[in-house]
Amino acid sequence: MPVYERNKLDTLFQEIKKGDFFPAYLFVGERYLCQQTADQVAKLLCAEGGTVHSIDGDAEESNLTLSKLRSFSLLGGKQVFRVNNTRLFHSKNIAKAIWNRAAQAHEGNKPDKAFKYLQAMMEAGGLESREPENDPGGLSAAQWKKCFGFAKPDGNLNWTGALFIKYSEQSGTGSGSAQSTRSAGENAGEMILAALDGGIPQNNILMLLAEEVDKRKKLYKFFKEKYAVIDLHVDTGASAQAKKEQQVVLREQVSTVLRKMNKRMTAGVMEQLLERVGFHPVAAVMETEKLALSVGAAQQITEEDLNCMVGRTRQEAVFELTQAISDKKVDQALLIASRLQGNGLHALAILATLRNFTRNLLLFRVLLEQEQYNFRPGISAKVFQEQCLPALKQNERWKTELSGHPFALYMRFKAAGTFSTDILRAWLRDILMADMRLKGSSIATDTVLQHLILSMMTTVEKVSLQNHS
Repeated sequence: MPVYERNKLDTLFQEIKKGDFFPAYLFVGERYLCQQTADQVAKLLCAEGGTVHSIDGDAEESNLTLSKLRSFSLLGGKQVFRVNNTRLFHSKNIAKAIWNRAAQAHEGNKPDKAFKYLQAMMEAGGLESREPENDPGGLSAAQWKKCFGFAKPDGNLNWTGALFIKYSEQSGTGSGSAQSTRSAGENAGEMILAALDGGIPQNNILMLLAEEVDKRKKLYKFFKEKYAVIDLHVDTGASAQAKKEQQVVLREQVSTVLRKMNKRMTAGVMEQLLERVGFHPVAAVMETEKLALSVGAAQQITEEDLNCMVGRTRQEAVFELTQAISDKKVDQALLIASRLQGNGLHALAILATLRNFTRNLLLFRVLLEQEQYNFRPGISAKVFQEQCLPALKQNERWKTELSGHPFALYMRFKAAGTFSTDILRAWLRDILMADMRLKGSSIATDTVLQHLILSMMTTVEKVSLQNHS
């Protein structure tokens, strides 16, 4: 059976309109795109009458879902059983991808999402999330590797235990974790296989939505061979090809909203909007809707409307703040950090930006000191691209960090050359202390960030004076 990708969705929709549909669908990939496409498919399936039964995969009881799927309904029309965030396709092989989502949610100050991803990762690794000793942050490096199949991340992971304590207290018994563990187990997958293979009532349809799947699992292969898989993955990397793909997706989302609301954007406004929201399709849609509503009866959205309604959060966080620190402009860095918080960006997200920025600088500083890469002070961008970059990219370990446009990499290496490893290590210590203050003290967040930026700049001055003395 076909695997429908984004460019084949119209084919899928046309088939359903003609009455050619499957008893089961699997939507996999970017969460919002899966939800959006599943909405469209469900609407088409129920066009002549029917009901969509939405089920939360985080607390699903598979026996109950299967019982409903096998039963004839007294209701008219099609009965669509939609399981959101199913864990049926999880395994240790995709634990790293789930962990990355958990860490991203934590850094973005979204504890509820981080907790759900942690639960999913633990279940994929065969751990019961109700047991305190199974807290991922408390596992040894060897235990982590054995359970999840990848190396334990560096840094302070105490936040994982804090999340489990917080949410187990809120739920009382933690029984939801047990239910989700059972429903995500191999037995649940086998029961789904048996039910679909044995046949279900003609008007009953199963829809499963998942961000990550292990394509080697029997259940996935079963769906791919006999039913419909809608693959909505988008490369979230930093390569030119990945960025191009992301821009195509975001432009489609924004353009769709504009058409529905009979609005248009003046030249350059869409590009600025996408730069500010980053690759977050749901944010792109929400911000576009907000802009369209804000202009009232006017048909055109201008740059002034954009600046008024959409804060320059991502653009400043990723570029302006780090650029100000690179240029050692203390006043500008303090102003931008303050403005970011005023625009609603959480201090932990700003801290994550500074942490990633410093780690990259430290990596590039260490690399440029190694003779085999031929990097020299004052080297031109052309020579860097022709002589240094090919040697650097032979190291697969740093493939992600060394992706992107050659000139951008050249500028990062130049910036790294202006700071010593001592300074950058000191910055990481300062950032760690700021992280601890934000999470464990009553000090105002703007005070913590101001102190951090001043401390980073003071470190530069101190090391410079030591080197001259």
